Amino acid sequence: MRCAHVLFTTIGVLLSAASSAQNKTERATVEWGPDLETGDHGTFGSILHTDEDALYATMYKKKEAFITKYDLGFHVRYSKLLPWEIDKKDHAREGVFFMGDRIYVFSSYYDKKQDRLGLYRRIFDKANMAPIGRMEMIHSITAESSRNKGSYVVKVSPNERSLLVLALLPFEKEGNEQFAVKVYDAAGDINWERTVELPYSDKEYRQEELRVDDDGAVLILGVKYDEKREARAKEKKGEVFYTYHLLVMKDASSSVEDTPIEVAGKFLHDMTMAIGKDGHIFCGGYWGNKNSWNARGAYFLRMDRATKRIDHESFKEFDNDFITSYMTEKEEKKATKKAEKKGEDLEMYKFKLYEIVLRDDGGAILVGEQAYDYVVCYTDSKGNTRCSTHYIHNDIILVNIDPEGDIEWAAKVPKRQHTVNDGGFYSSFALGVKGTNMYAVFNDSGKNLFLKQGDKVEQFELKGNEALITLATITEDGTVHREALLAPDKRDAILSPSFSWQIEDDRMFVYAKRKKEYRFGWITFQ
Repeated sequence: MRCAHVLFTTIGVLLSAASSAQNKTERATVEWGPDLETGDHGTFGSILHTDEDALYATMYKKKEAFITKYDLGFHVRYSKLLPWEIDKKDHAREGVFFMGDRIYVFSSYYDKKQDRLGLYRRIFDKANMAPIGRMEMIHSITAESSRNKGSYVVKVSPNERSLLVLALLPFEKEGNEQFAVKVYDAAGDINWERTVELPYSDKEYRQEELRVDDDGAVLILGVKYDEKREARAKEKKGEVFYTYHLLVMKDASSSVEDTPIEVAGKFLHDMTMAIGKDGHIFCGGYWGNKNSWNARGAYFLRMDRATKRIDHESFKEFDNDFITSYMTEKEEKKATKKAEKKGEDLEMYKFKLYEIVLRDDGGAILVGEQAYDYVVCYTDSKGNTRCSTHYIHNDIILVNIDPEGDIEWAAKVPKRQHTVNDGGFYSSFALGVKGTNMYAVFNDSGKNLFLKQGDKVEQFELKGNEALITLATITEDGTVHREALLAPDKRDAILSPSFSWQIEDDRMFVYAKRKKEYRFGWITFQ
């Protein structure tokens, strides 16, 4: 439900004091529920599902997991234990999924005596979490060791009409890529199943994205690398050494449709996939001229619902002004000089495409960010080596696609976030969509509120009095407006939109934590 629910990446925003010159936005309001104690209510995990009058969340108490149903006023309707321990055996969690009036709970267990990895399914009534039938093992993989036992992936279609179980079979050094597919209908009955062997070796092929359509068709986005020696030679020459492939399986008997997706001389990367409510398939990502981690532009592909073939494609090059926007004069000169010295185009470094957000008008938004991490190690005087992981989350990039499938414009929302040993918890952003407007919510320095081209973008600091939760509104023509989401406040709660969920066109669930307390709330876009 990404056109109604959106990309939410890991972010925390401090709701602390900002300068008196920073005014609260009128584009959105925030309403909070009551303070909740971790000891009494447990630790919040994530939102699993929403419907017209309820939220379903995972909660944790003393290492046990629960499904908790809340009404929209955040009152508990039930809280039921998820029995991950079965017959005194700890099962691996493979996910909780909602289809119609049922909750499907999947787990796996590796049996050492039988050398078998089994996938188990339990079904519950969504209204009261009452069990429907018994737990059953619906698939098993024969494996020689726990280190190479295979794995499972479970997905639900956009309108909850099909459920896919894909079993990735154990790796074989000289073997081809193999997997098993089982597709279930809305009633939980098997629709079709098959085992597939691709004409690509295990070591040269990697799955990237997996989707199931409402009609039961399975779509796999994968990358096929050239043979090892050939790939190394091409990489040294700065040539593309891999190809994206879209695989489509419609049923148990028809052939697997394999469509290569490539553009001569361009490194396509960060490709992701989305399925619209009408069944159309969309792919998008970035492309570079010199490697697979720099971006010179974006691309967007639309595929026909029936044939699953590409029927429209659009490419956009980011010009130098866009790439260097919100750099200081010194930063711009340094980047330009470095590219000129190598005889290369300017490109953006380490940008990741997170998701394609589909709009109700048939258009779409490619949502990405400069995001990467690195490790710094040092040895102290006693010979002990200590390492720290640094997490970088900088500028947001939004690429707007019109209803015809053409890229209209790209917008950059500048920010600087650098944290250490926290998994990037206080970084990144969340995106909401209402009508023709997009809303980015992120943790920022208050000094950036009135940022202009050429100004230095100040880095967010968790401590101090400049921390601010910022709302950036991006209008239909790509114009960005920055405002404070909340008025100056002395509360020390941390807003975490990684746990957020947009359940309506104008309303987003949010979670805020303060020491051992937390609370839920709503951001309503005006």
